[in-house]
Amino acid sequence: MVTESQVLSCISDDKARQMLNMVKEGQTPSISNLELTRKQYYSRLHTLIVYNLVAKTNGKYRLTSFGKVVFDWHLVLMQIISEEFWKLKALDVLDSSGIPSSERTKIIDSL
Repeated sequence: MVTESQVLSCISDDKARQMLNMVKEGQTPSISNLELTRKQYYSRLHTLIVYNLVAKTNGKYRLTSFGKVVFDWHLVLMQIISEEFWKLKALDVLDSSGIPSSERTKIIDSL
């Protein structure tokens, strides 16, 4: 059984995410493209397979159904971080600012 902390740990690694992206695009991850040692490469690939994110079929790596869900979730998370983080941070500041709720609502609607 794979735990959420294992999956989060796996996809928090930049090189593992690059490997997932390459597999998603139909490419075979390679040691030279990722600038990893042989041990680092196979360790990450093994983890992706053990956590059921990637499978090898007919000599090619592919995302599993679970891997597709995790990958898509990762894309949503990255979008939120890059586009919405500061808006959400501003909302937190507004909540603790003491501004009347009617004014706060106007500001929130404009965000």
